[in-house]
This record gives sequence, C-alpha cells and structure tokens, in this order.
Amino acid sequence: LDMNQIEWATRASTAQFEAWIDQYLRRVFALMDNLSSSQDTSNNTNSSADMKLVLMASYSIELVLKQCGSRYYPMISRLITQFVTSITSLSAVEGMHKVVNAFVSALPELAHASLLSLCCERIVEEIDNGVGLTPSLSRFTRTHSETTLIWFATMLLALVECSDGQHLLKYKSQIVHAMKLLSGTCMSRHVYNIGGQMLNCVMLTLTSTTPCHTRSVPDSVWNDAEFRDNHFRHWGKHPNVADDSFSLEWHTPSEQEIEFAQELMREMVEPRIGELAAFIDSADKRELSNTENVELNRLVWVLRCGVRGLGHLVPPPGTTIAADDLTDALVGGDDANGMPPRYRLDRQVPGGYVFTDADSSEYGEVMDIRKRAGLATAQALQCVVGRGDGNVENIKALILLGESVVCYYAVDRPQFTSKRRAWNYGIEGFAMDNTICEMPRIYASRRAQLTQVSRLFHNTRFMPASELFSDISAQIAHLCLSAYSEVRSYAVSALDNIMAVVPQIKYPLIPMFVAELDARDESNPEKMMGALRMLDSLPIRRACLRDWRFFPAMVLALCRAQHEDKPQVKTMIRNTAVTQVVYVVAPVEPVPPGPLLEQMVNALDGANTDVSVAVAKSRETCAQRYRYAASEYTRLVNELVGILRDAGTTWRFAAIAGYYLDQLTSVRTAPEEQLVGTLAEYLTSDLMLFRESAALNLAQAIGMIKKRSKLSNPNIAAAQRRQQLDMRDGRALGAPHAYADLCERALDGDTEAVQTPLVDNPACGWFVWPKTAKVYAAAPTGDALAFDSIEEASRPAYNAVRSVLFADGKWAEIARLFSVESTRPSEEEIFGGTRAGLFSQVFSLFGPPLLERAWTAIEGLARENERVGAQRAAAEMIGGLLRGTKHWAQSGLDAMWTQLIPLLDTVFARLAPDTLRFWQAALQYAFARRDPRRYLPLIRLIVYGRPFDPQAEAPFAEAAKLDILRALFGAWDWRIASAVVASRPRFLDALAHPYKQVRDAAAIAMYTLSSAEFSVSYARVDEAVDDLARYGPLGRDFSQWAGSSRTQALISEMTQRVQAWKAEVVPLTVGPTNFSRGSKTLLSFFFVGFRFGPRRLTLDHAPNILQLLSELQEHHDDDELCRLASSNLEFLSQVLYTANLSEIVGARLLALLDSSMWHVVNKALPLLCTLTFANRFTLSREIRARILDTTSLFLEHDQIEVRQAASSSLTNMVKCASSNVIFDINTRFSAKLQRRLPRVRYGRTPKDPHAYSKLVLTRHAGVLGLSCLVLAFPYTIPEWMPNVLVQLAECIDDPNPIQSTVQRTFAEFRRTHMDTWHEDRKRFSTSQLDILTDMLVSPCYYA
Repeated sequence: LDMNQIEWATRASTAQFEAWIDQYLRRVFALMDNLSSSQDTSNNTNSSADMKLVLMASYSIELVLKQCGSRYYPMISRLITQFVTSITSLSAVEGMHKVVNAFVSALPELAHASLLSLCCERIVEEIDNGVGLTPSLSRFTRTHSETTLIWFATMLLALVECSDGQHLLKYKSQIVHAMKLLSGTCMSRHVYNIGGQMLNCVMLTLTSTTPCHTRSVPDSVWNDAEFRDNHFRHWGKHPNVADDSFSLEWHTPSEQEIEFAQELMREMVEPRIGELAAFIDSADKRELSNTENVELNRLVWVLRCGVRGLGHLVPPPGTTIAADDLTDALVGGDDANGMPPRYRLDRQVPGGYVFTDADSSEYGEVMDIRKRAGLATAQALQCVVGRGDGNVENIKALILLGESVVCYYAVDRPQFTSKRRAWNYGIEGFAMDNTICEMPRIYASRRAQLTQVSRLFHNTRFMPASELFSDISAQIAHLCLSAYSEVRSYAVSALDNIMAVVPQIKYPLIPMFVAELDARDESNPEKMMGALRMLDSLPIRRACLRDWRFFPAMVLALCRAQHEDKPQVKTMIRNTAVTQVVYVVAPVEPVPPGPLLEQMVNALDGANTDVSVAVAKSRETCAQRYRYAASEYTRLVNELVGILRDAGTTWRFAAIAGYYLDQLTSVRTAPEEQLVGTLAEYLTSDLMLFRESAALNLAQAIGMIKKRSKLSNPNIAAAQRRQQLDMRDGRALGAPHAYADLCERALDGDTEAVQTPLVDNPACGWFVWPKTAKVYAAAPTGDALAFDSIEEASRPAYNAVRSVLFADGKWAEIARLFSVESTRPSEEEIFGGTRAGLFSQVFSLFGPPLLERAWTAIEGLARENERVGAQRAAAEMIGGLLRGTKHWAQSGLDAMWTQLIPLLDTVFARLAPDTLRFWQAALQYAFARRDPRRYLPLIRLIVYGRPFDPQAEAPFAEAAKLDILRALFGAWDWRIASAVVASRPRFLDALAHPYKQVRDAAAIAMYTLSSAEFSVSYARVDEAVDDLARYGPLGRDFSQWAGSSRTQALISEMTQRVQAWKAEVVPLTVGPTNFSRGSKTLLSFFFVGFRFGPRRLTLDHAPNILQLLSELQEHHDDDELCRLASSNLEFLSQVLYTANLSEIVGARLLALLDSSMWHVVNKALPLLCTLTFANRFTLSREIRARILDTTSLFLEHDQIEVRQAASSSLTNMVKCASSNVIFDINTRFSAKLQRRLPRVRYGRTPKDPHAYSKLVLTRHAGVLGLSCLVLAFPYTIPEWMPNVLVQLAECIDDPNPIQSTVQRTFAEFRRTHMDTWHEDRKRFSTSQLDILTDMLVSPCYYA
C-alpha cells in the first residue's frame, strides 16, 4: 500500500470535521427538543427509550468534544449557548442536563465561561420576579411560570458537576448566591430540590479525589506541536497502561477548595441542624399547615444534601486508616486487566479524605456536625413514628436523611453497584490478556474512578453499630411497617442499604419483623407486607439462612402467618418462602482436620504456643454451634411435621412446610422418625399436592437411610456387590471387544455370560475400556435382603416407614389415589418420574417382602386396560419395581419374574394409543444406566415372546411391538443390538405394509437397530490414541460410519425391492401400490437417519438414491411421498460431506440435469446451488466450475421457469465466486447482447419467427446473466457494475420477458442502494448517470 496516498486520504477526510461537529450537535439539540414529555407522569424515565437515547447522545458528545482541538471551541460554545438560551422546554430539561454535563466533563473551562454566569443571572432574575416562591410539595406537576427557572437551575446543576473543583473558585460568589436563593428562598419543591443537589455536587466536587484530563493521550502529548501535525497517525491506537507515557492525572483538593467547602458547611449545612431541631420541638403535638410542611420538607432535603456533601471530608468511624501498598498506583500492574481490586482487608484503606487526623479541630468539627445531624434526624423520626401520621412526603424525606446520616460517606451501595455494573458493561468492548493491557484512557479513567469508589465503599463496611445508628435504624424499621405503601418502599430500601453497610444493625430487628407474622386473631396486612419485604431482603435473608438463632423462627412464622386472605399477602408469603427455600441446608457436623492441617498446626505451634490454643478454641466454638444448630434443626423439623399433621392447616401453608422439609433432609443428618412416618402416611392424602410432596420427600428420606446404612456398615449386602474391576485383565469381562455379545450369549443360556460382572454405565466400553470400571457382581443365591443391616440412628425412621407401607390395605389405597386421573385431557397425562422414583426406593429398601404386600394392587391396576390413570400408575409402579431390584437376591428376582412376565405379556397385548407412551417411559426409566443382563426374562418376552408379525391384521398392536422394542435400543444401544439381530426380526417384510403406522415404526426400528450396532470398544487407551493418531490431528470421524455389513445389505435389499416394485407398476394404476408404500418406508428410513440419527450411517448411501428421489418427488398424486422425497433431497444438498463424497454427490446431482422433464431440472438447480455453498471448501475447483457452467447454460432453456431457477442459483454462486470467474461471466453474457433484435412493427410477424425467437432467448440469457452480477452485490458498486447497468438499460425496449427482467433488476438495485446513493453515484460518469436516471426515476406526467 502507498502510505503517502493513505495519509493524504486521511488528512482530506478531516477537512469536513468541523462541519460534521456542527451537524451532529444540531441533530442532538433537535432530538432534545422533540423528546416526549415525561415530567408529568410517575413512571421512571431512566427506563424509557427516550432516556436511553439521551444517555447515548451525551456519552458520545463527551467523547467527541474531548478530542476536539481549540480551533473548534468557539463554534461549540456558540452552538450550546445558543440552544440553552433559546429553548426552555421541560420536555428537554433532562436530556439537556446530560448534554451540558458532557460539555462540562469534556471542556470545563469553556463550559463555565460560556454558561455559568448566564445561568446565575437568569436564576436571580426569575426569583426576583417572584417565580418559585409559591409553596408546593408536588413531585410531578409544575407551574408554567417555573419553566425558565427550572431550566437554568438544571443547567447550572450540570455545570457544577465537574471533576475539578478548581474551576468553580472563579465563580464562587455567584454559585453561593444562586444556591442560597434556590435552597433557602424558593418554596417550590422542584426548585429547592435542585438547590440541594447543587449544594451536594459543589461540596463533593471541591473535596473529591478523581481522575481528570481523560483525552486519548496525556496533556503533554496533546499539546505537542508534532503530535498535532500528525495526529491522524494515532487514530485507533490506545496506549498501554503499564507505559510511563500513560500518566493518568488526578484532582486532589487544594487549600482554596477545602476552605470553600468549609464555608458551605458552616453557612448552609450547620444552621439547618438547629432549624430542624427547633422545628420538631415546636411542631411536636400540633397539625402542620401546608406552608409548614413545605418548610420542613425543604429543611430536611437541604440538610440531607449537605450531609452527603460532607462525605469526602472525613472517613467513616471505625478502625484507624493505615498506609498500605495499595496507594502507589490505582491503574497498572498485575491487576490492571480485571476488575478493580475487591479488598478483603479487616481495616479501612486510604481513600483520599480531606481530614484524617482525628485529633485535628477540622476533623472534630465535621464529626460534630454529622453527630448533631444524626441526633436531630433521630428526634424527627421518633416524632413521626410516635404520632403515627403526618405528611407522606416529609416522612419519606426523613427516611432518606436517616439513611444518608448512617451510611453515606462519599458513596453508598446503589452508587457503587451502578458504577461497577457500568464498568462490567463497558469492559466487554475490548479484550485484554495477562501480558498486555491496551485500552482508551477514558476507560482507564473509569476504572481508576471505580477503584477509588471501591475504596470508599470498602471503608463504610467497618462502621460500628453505635447507639445513634441503632436508634435511627430502629425508627426506620418501624416505618417499614407503615400503612402507607410509599413509606414502606422508601423505608425498606433505606434499611436494606443501612444493613448492607452496618451488618450488626439487622440482628435486633429480625425478631420484630418475624413477630409481625405470628399467628394472632387480628393481623395487619400492611405491616405483614412490610415485614415480608424485609425478610426477603438480602442482608436479613442471608443472616436468617446462616444463623440458626433466627432461621427456625422465620420458617415457622412463614408457615403460620395469618392474614385476611389478601392475594397480595399470599403472593408475598409464597415468593419469600420460594426465594429462601432453595438456599436452605441442614446443619453439617464439623469435619476433623486432615493430617496435613494437623502438621501445619503443630509446626506453627512450635513457633507460637498461642496457635494451638486458638485452634482448640475455634474447634470448640464450631462444635457448640453445631450442637445448637442440630437441636434447633430437630425442633424445626418436628414443628413442620406438626404443621403438616394439623387438620386446620391450609394447603398453601402445608405446601410451604413441605418445601422446607424437602431442603432440610440431608444424608449427614439421620431422618426424623416423625417426619418420615408422616410422609409415608401422606402418600394417601386426598390432596394431590400433598401426595406429590410426600412422594418426593419420602424417596429422598429412604435414599438417605440407604446411603447412611452403606456408610456405617461396609459389609452390608448391597455394598458387597459393588466392585472396582481391573479391566486390564483380559479375563475380567471376557474379551472387551466381545462384550457387546454378552447379552446375546446370556439369552442363549450361557452361564458364564450371565455370571459376568454387570456394567451399568452405558458409556463404559463404547469407545475405550478404562483401566478400572465400577461393576456389580451377579445376583447372589438365597433370599437375603440387600439392606439386611440398618444404621442405628436411622432405624426409628426405617421402622416408621415399614409400619405404614406394610399395613393392611395401604397399597390398595395408594393404587386408588395414584391412579386418579387429573383434570387434564388424557393425551396430556404423563409418566411421573417422581412417583416411579419413590417406588424404586421402597422396593430397593424393603425387597421382596414388600412386593408380596403390593402385588395385588399392582396387578389390579395393570389389568385395568380401559382406564388411562390406572395404566399410568401401573407403569410407574412396575418401572420403579424393575429399577429397585438392583441389589435383590436371585430367589427374589425369580419370584418377581414368575409373576411379572405373564402380567406384562397381557398388558402389552392390550395396549391402547393412550397408554403406550406410559409403558415406553416405564421401560426407559427402568433400563436407564442398567446392564441389560439384569432384565433377561423381560428381554426374552419383548424380543422372542412377542415378535413382530408383519402379516398380522392388527396394525396398532404390531406398531406397538416395534415401539416397545425401540425402548431397548434407546437404553442399551450397542449392548443389545446383537441380541435383537440374532432374533431375526422381520422388519423388511413391513416395507410395503398397507398401514402407515406400521411402516413408520418399522423404518425407525430398522434405523435405530442399524445405528446401535456401532461401537469402537478399544481394549486400552493407548490403542485408541495410536489408532486416532493415524488419521491426523482431528482423529477418526466416526460420525461418517457407513454401517455394518448387515446394515449395508439391509439398505441394498430395501432399494432393490423398491426398484423391483417400480418395474411392476402398471400405468394409470389408481390407489397405493407396493412401490409407493415401499418407497415411503425407504424414505422414512433415510429421513430418520438424516434428521434425527446420532450417527449418520446413511450418508454414504445417499448418492445411490438421488435418482430415485428425483423421480419420487414428481408423484404429485401422493402428497406424503412428494414431501418425503423433497425433504430428503433438501437435506442431502445441505449436509457437509467429506471431500470424496461431496464429489460423488455433486456429479449425481449434475446427472439429474440431463432429464428431459423440466420439472426435475427446475428442482435440481437450487439443490446444486445449496450443495456448492455448503461444501465450498471440500468440492474441487473442477466440479465447482462444472456446476457454474452447467447452471449458466440453463439460462437459455426453453422453459422460462427453468431460466428463472438458474438465474437465482447463479446469483448465489456469484456471491462466492472469485474476481476471475466474475470477469468471465461478465464477458460471456455481454457477448450475448451484441446482436440486436430486428425492428418489428407492432402487430406484425417477424420475417423469420424461429430465428427471432432464438435471438430473444439468447438476449434474455444475456440479461439474466448480467442481472445475476448486479443482484449478487446488493450494497456495493464494483468497478465493472456501471457498464453492466448501462448494457441492461439498453435492453429496456426489448420484448418480454427481457423487459420485465430489466425492470425487476433496476427496481432491486434502487431498493438496495437507496440509502447510500449519494456516495454510490460518484462511481458513475455523467453519461452513465443520465442513463440510470431515466431508469431509476419514475416519469412525471407534467415533465
């Protein structure tokens, strides 16, 4: 590239920068002026689209103005000043505030010189005229006379929100005079609110430590003459924060700024404290007038703003600030790439406070003012709480004042959270690694500012819960229970922020909120809503969940809260419980330290004898806490069980109690006898909600009993069967590659295969066998129970469950209630995994004796084949039973199979469309992660006992057999495939079955079985690594497996049968034939493999059926056959093939174009285009060129539909073509337009009609080819396009279809280039533009 030419172009582009700034600012001002008014509504404008637009505009203005040179300052100042003085619209005041604030942030000196004095003068003028002196407490309505005053006051507020207080000293007297008038004279709430905010901003600006001068380069570089002359060479480059040239500058308060801030504190803050105390004393027992309410509100608001303005003067009370290593550099070093450091120190850190010496008079003065402000606030809040009524706006103002007094020291939690969120959003704009950190300096400034804010917020976390703070918090807590919803919202938010800063404050308040939910005759819904909001706040929620002193009381209060059945209270109770319940955990017993920790303690103890004492003390503290938590846990569980047992408990509170019990169960805590017994009894509750909850919790409790019994007694029968088998021993499972045949051998009666250890993990051995595998020994002989020993602590719970489940009539009642059909339609009934899990757990724990008790009920449900609910319940019970026999002895299994197999045979014979899905789900649930040899009798029934009979007269029954068989494939895949193949299923005989249901089921079953035959099963990992290494870095692609020899023979046989039936078809045959039915089955087989198969074993066979698919999609008398053929063809063109296969598919698709049927060609052309695009990196250059040339030839086809399809395909191909290919296409089709059509008068016949028609066809092909070039580039103008458009324009007078093609091309060109035509037209010459204007501009009648 010619760098001189690039630099010249870059310099030339800056010539219009001044005009661009002018246009941009004017557009922003027009946007502000046209914003919809949202000042008279209570909606939060920050979430509106207008405000988001304003924020974006102000941010961009700040960035642009910071990078402007001094030559643009007069223009910028003139434009902004002109708009500020000419427009005073309340609809634009918020937006213009952001714009002026951006102006100040970028160019503070210029902004102050242009606007500050002007705003002060206009404010004084308006107030002297009596504006803003009418008392008003309204937040939303404004009088029209206040418009100008509010406008200039808001602009002045934006001007004082600068980062450097040094700029304000020049205008000190004007600012102070304006603030006194706004906050001390005006009685309109909007006006004195702005005055208070101005006081706050000025004090914070004067005393804060913040980064400044955040241009793209430091001031030393910015002011360098060489940099200004070559600034364009630095565009887009960001300095590294670790470089010395980064030099981020900071503003620190000067003596003059500190003195200014102290004057404001003494003149405008301190007097307000005495005024507030005197006002409260005088108005303690009388009703305030409207004017007095306004005066009180103004007083409280200004005092709050003043207290917040003191934030940078002194640090929060707490531990003494000590110097540390964090003060050297706020940006840079190892932590420069991530978030600002989140300090985890136990002390305060330096934060840039003005006065840090606690013994100095200035420090004492500030602390005294804050203390007196706190005492006055506490007195005012106590007065408001004691009176129980008052002006809502004043109460809210006092709440905000109390919050500021307690927790605001230069920053509070909402401000910190907002800045951190903004940083997290902005940091995603650029990437950084661990070695280099390049970012714009403005981002570095934001990061440094956030680091400073993090320090300030960190320091507030160490404030002690003083008596004053506790008093203020207690008064705000009482206001959380106010009858006014607005007061509650303000109080809850304020108390939430206070508790986040001073955590100790919340502990005395929790019992007060819990007490509001206690059961009593008269409950106050408003107080309950306030208490619920506080209990759901993050600080209190965390405290209650961690501390067992409060957790039981809170849970029981939520479960017993009495109210007047108000929907809002019910919703809040439920939401509070649901929010908390997911975090509930049972107490965990302290774990003894390991040997490594003991060694560390001993080593430290040798150097310091206090270590062992401290460790022992900590251990004792943990033990005491656990004992207390365990006792409270037992009491809470018993109380919750009592709530469940109480007949007067409503189902809502019982459900909440059940939610907590779900989470309180833990394997580390023995289940409670009363709890488990109650859950077992609730299995037969009349309420479905209780039954579902009992099923879930009881299954979990029984699982705990089982696990604790295994842990306490490793010699238990269930634990003895589990082994870790060394798979390197070739005799472990026989030959690893022969493991897939174990199930087949076991079905044949091979004793060795039956006794081989069971591998439940379905993935184990599919790809490679591990060194060791978890296996289970075959079922032992005898009738011993799997859980013959129960842990002593869990035995009471075990006995409680046993006594309920073994009671007479219990299972009959369970069967009756669990089979109750829901109110949903029968087709929406689903198999319940929770209920099946319960039955799995109970049969696993109690074994065959429980089955003897339950069998009659199970059998009765299974034989009710007419009732959907009974079949669902039977499927859940039998599915759980099959899964629960994992550890049963052989005698129990034999007895179960003796009863179960005849019953399942009967059930499967009577399946209905509404019940089939239940038994499929039951088998899938039982078979999941289980070795198939556990269910040999059931497999014999499905595979051999009920074989598929394609000649049967019952189509649904045969389809159901195939669907049940698919459950085996879905669960066991490669481990069952050989056993099914050995049974010689007659799937092929269903190829032309007369019923679609059977054909579809057979096609899916054939593909699933074929896919399941695949497994790699390397014997060792090193063999797998060596094998895959031979196929390159990506290894072998097993997804391209073509199937076993049986699968290939199956596909060939299906194809041959279809071709044979095709030859037997008699022309004009009415109705379905073997050919149509067999074709549908074959296409369904391929469709399943293409769309849903996990292994696409049909891809290698795709080229062989392309011709057949092309012919089948022309059978328009059979919609299903056409749809299947088209769907398969579409997929075949979209899939990504290997290099060899893509060549074959491309050649076969090209062969389809030789068809004499234009319909076939018309449908094949888009497929070729899709194939070319999907496989453009695997198709060879020769085949791609052949496809392109062949498609181009069809632009001269006799059928216009084919020409249009070829044109569309060629357009898409050109988009991916090289410049040489585009040049060849341009040359080829331009040549077709060289010979013009002879003139033929209207209504006359050409002399040679055949030659004329042929010439029209040739010219139409040329127009279509050039049109493809134009349409392939919808948003650009390549250098060859102007000439192409001129050639197309010359064909506008040709007859149709040439004329219509040209018109469509130019219409599309106009649509896609309309937005950029002012730039695109520069690529055309004058003569070309004249021609295009005639084509693109509609003619006018009056022209």
